[in-house]
Amino acid sequence: MNNKRALNIVIVKMLGFNLFKFICIFLIWATSFCNIYAQDPVFSQFYAAPLEVNPAFAGLGRSPRIGINYRNQWPFIEQQFKSYTTYLLSYDQYFKTFKSGLGFTLLADDAGDGLIKTIKSNVIYSYRVPLTKKGHYIKGGVELGLVNINYNWDKFTFGDQLDPEFGLITGGGVPIISKEIRPAKTNLNYFDAGVGMMYYSPTFYIGVATKHINSPKIGILTSNSDGYNGLPLRFTVHSGFEWRIDKRLGKYKKILSPGVILTKQAQFFQVNLGTQYQFSTVFAGIWYRIARHNGDAVIGTLGFRKDFWKLTYSFDYTTSSLGIGLGGSHELSLLFNFESVTKEKKNISDCFDAFR
Repeated sequence: MNNKRALNIVIVKMLGFNLFKFICIFLIWATSFCNIYAQDPVFSQFYAAPLEVNPAFAGLGRSPRIGINYRNQWPFIEQQFKSYTTYLLSYDQYFKTFKSGLGFTLLADDAGDGLIKTIKSNVIYSYRVPLTKKGHYIKGGVELGLVNINYNWDKFTFGDQLDPEFGLITGGGVPIISKEIRPAKTNLNYFDAGVGMMYYSPTFYIGVATKHINSPKIGILTSNSDGYNGLPLRFTVHSGFEWRIDKRLGKYKKILSPGVILTKQAQFFQVNLGTQYQFSTVFAGIWYRIARHNGDAVIGTLGFRKDFWKLTYSFDYTTSSLGIGLGGSHELSLLFNFESVTKEKKNISDCFDAFR
């Protein structure tokens, strides 16, 4: 099996075959196959999953920060079919004595309703260096991870199994058997690594990160014709600032937090830009995503925070050719930030309120 033939894989489960489903299948294959095979999961609520953006984010506060994230992409693609579901559990904390941050993440990704399942655990370390006495810092971070990928070969549908009229069966109702040869291994384990760096002040931050610096081999193919030796590097550039509108140092503030994040991996390119506004215990945001140099989605967020927890919901309204009929994407995040309990937060002067 080679990469050219692998591109004929249709990452859907068909309950029948008609023109509408064929169009959906083609669009998903044409626009998203690389997402399943080579692109990491990317959260629209990147500020709720900062360790997935840059390992330098580890240790945003001196007290524990625990995050739970859930993403469901294109839930209406077909009845009883889940195209992409991603779960993330994270922890990080800053240790002043060592000028260091420590973090852990556990990510589970299900692409194609069990077609490709990924489980990844990361250990993250960051180190902070002060540049001035007025809150200007540089942080560097490194992440080391173990990954397991399972390809469910029995759920794959190949191009030579599709009849233009009847789908996965012949005119006589007989299932079409693919001539593709089953690989010797459909379950892979590998080591992964990434690095990042970030500068920040009380009002502004900018950072860069690179994942998969060891280019781990994740394919089950016997040959590689896509031009990449292993998993392609993922490059991220992110920046933003924080505008405290009312200047008060109270428990809840009026804060405007514009930001932008650029991600590139192989031929995949994505930009998210927008802003979040916090007013008392309620916050909302509006973001726009560009993918492959075209408008892809408008993202709306709404959340509520109280004491040491914060709950956020976001919806990606698809503006690309896939359309909103596939259900867009839904994300839910729950953050526990124990700075409010330990009274540490009042001593922090930086621009990361939206990340806490």
